[in-house]
Amino acid sequence: MATLILTTVGSFFGGPIGGALGGYVGRQIDSAIFGGPKPREGARLNELTVQTSSYGTQIPGVLGKMRMAGTVIWASDLIEQKVKSGGGKNRPSTVQYSYSVNLAVAISSRPVKRIGRIWADGNLVRGQDGIFKVDTEFRFYPGSEFQAVDPLIASAENVAKCPAFRGLSYVVFEGLQLADFGNRVPSFSFEVIERDAPVSVSDICNSASGGLISGTSAETVSGYALQGDSARASIKPVLKLAPVAVLPVDDGMVVRDWAAPMSSHSLSDVAEAQGDARPSLDRSFPGAEAEIPAFGLRYYDVSRDFQAGLQVSARSGVGRKPHAFEFPGALDAQAALRLADWQLLNIPRQSFETVGMFAIGPESLAVGDKAMLPGDQRSWHIAEVEMSGWRCALH
Repeated sequence: MATLILTTVGSFFGGPIGGALGGYVGRQIDSAIFGGPKPREGARLNELTVQTSSYGTQIPGVLGKMRMAGTVIWASDLIEQKVKSGGGKNRPSTVQYSYSVNLAVAISSRPVKRIGRIWADGNLVRGQDGIFKVDTEFRFYPGSEFQAVDPLIASAENVAKCPAFRGLSYVVFEGLQLADFGNRVPSFSFEVIERDAPVSVSDICNSASGGLISGTSAETVSGYALQGDSARASIKPVLKLAPVAVLPVDDGMVVRDWAAPMSSHSLSDVAEAQGDARPSLDRSFPGAEAEIPAFGLRYYDVSRDFQAGLQVSARSGVGRKPHAFEFPGALDAQAALRLADWQLLNIPRQSFETVGMFAIGPESLAVGDKAMLPGDQRSWHIAEVEMSGWRCALH
C-alpha cells in the first residue's frame, strides 16, 4: 500500500522521475515495516507428531536369521529445520522446511546377535557393509539383561523412570532425516541375526517351552519367529510341517525325528477296554479329503531377501483341492521343496489310523516307533501315546 501511494504522489509532483523516486522510498518503508518482500515458502507439515505403535502389539522372538518388521516403542515429535535461501535485489527469498525424527524400534522379544541389512519402505537403506544410505545416527541394543538406558531416550524422558528394555532387542535412530521418505516416518524391516547357523526344530521347541521340551533334531530351518498366545501355538507350525514328533517323558517332553532310528513293537496282545463297549481297535481310512493333487508351502525365501516364496509339490491323480500351508519361518528353496514333498507323501498315510488299547507299558512305546498288529502285514508308525490306559494311535 505504501508503494502505491507514494508512486502516485511522486508522479503528480515530479513526473516519471518523481514516480520512480516515490516507488523507491515506498519500498524502503515496506522493508522497514514488513521486513522486505515476503519470501516463498516450501512445503511444511502441519502436524508435528509421530504415530507410534499401539499397546498390546506382539513382538515376535527371533531364532536363527529372519527379516522382521519393527515395532516403534518410543519416538520424539518431528523436528523441523527451516532453511532460507535466495532473495536480494528486490527478489523474495525461499524458505525450505525439512524434518527429522528420533525413534526406538523393537525387533525381537529375545536377545539377538546383531542386525544385518535394513529396509525402509522396501528400499535398502543399510547394506551388508553397515553403511547407511540415509542421514542418521544408529545404535543397536541386543537385548541383554544388563544393557544400559539409551542416553537419547533418557534425556527426553524422566531418567529415573526411563526403561532400558532389558531382554528386548531394539534399535535407536537419532536425527533420522525424512526428506527421502516424503517427510514422513517410513516402515522399517530388519535382517535380524540371532545366530549365524541354522536353528534346529529341537532348539525352537526348547526355547519356546522354557526348557520343558528337550531332545535333538537334525531338522533345521534358516530362521523362525516365535509368536502366538502360548508356547504350543508358537511351535505348532514347525511341528506340523517338519518330519518330527514330540513325545512325553518322565519330567517333560522330547523332540524326535521321524528319520531317527526307531524301535519295533509287536502289539499282538490286545487288551479289551474295561467297561467300554467299543471295539478294542478303532480303524479309520482315507476318504476323498486325503486325495489332494498338490501341497503348496508358503515361506520366507532367504535367497530373495526374505520375500515370500512358494514351493509346490504336485502329483497326478484326481483330488479335491490343493493344500496350502503358511510357515512363519525362513527357508531356502531346496529345503522348502523337500518339506513340501514330504507332506504330500505323508498326508494319505496319516489318514489311515488305528486307535486301541494294548497290554504294553507306555514307557516301552515312543512316537515314531514301528508297530505290527495281529493279522496285519502292514508296518504302522506310532503317532500318539496316551499315558492313561496305555492307549495309542497308529498311522
